[in-house]
Amino acid sequence: MISLNELSKQLSEPSKPFEQWQPAHCGQLPLLIDVQGKWFYAGSEITRQAMIKLFASVLCREDGQFYLKTPVEKIAIEVKDAPFIIVSWHRESTSDGDVICCIDNLQRTWLLSRAEPLYINNYKGAAVPYMQLPYGCFARVARNVFYQWAEIAETDELGYFITSANERFYLG
Repeated sequence: MISLNELSKQLSEPSKPFEQWQPAHCGQLPLLIDVQGKWFYAGSEITRQAMIKLFASVLCREDGQFYLKTPVEKIAIEVKDAPFIIVSWHRESTSDGDVICCIDNLQRTWLLSRAEPLYINNYKGAAVPYMQLPYGCFARVARNVFYQWAEIAETDELGYFITSANERFYLG
């Protein structure tokens, strides 16, 4: 049986060395990610998935601001809420226990774990679940996914939770 670490390596895309890249800030690009996770350039929706995935591969968040960051430039963009949305999920069995695999709106898979935890944040007056992703990015959990998790949740004195990678993640 595969371990959690091995599964993570199989699913992850090659990592960018953001920590090593120290480019100068080059201003603001008229790029917007709306609350549905749709990408727009100068008001026009970007519909080419390959282009969105390319931009997403160099997206990071530093000091509360989102940037497209490369070795030679760092350009600010606007994100209305979360740049990504968890749209589906499934369980995988590993030698380290069952893990919840979360699929985002770009069809990338993230493992709900200590490295990529679930947290609750206030968005427009409501408690909304988000998943922490690498490089300061995060994904909002879609309502249908949250309801599916609520159906399988267990409870203890702290509230309702789901278990993934032998960790408890509270839903509220």
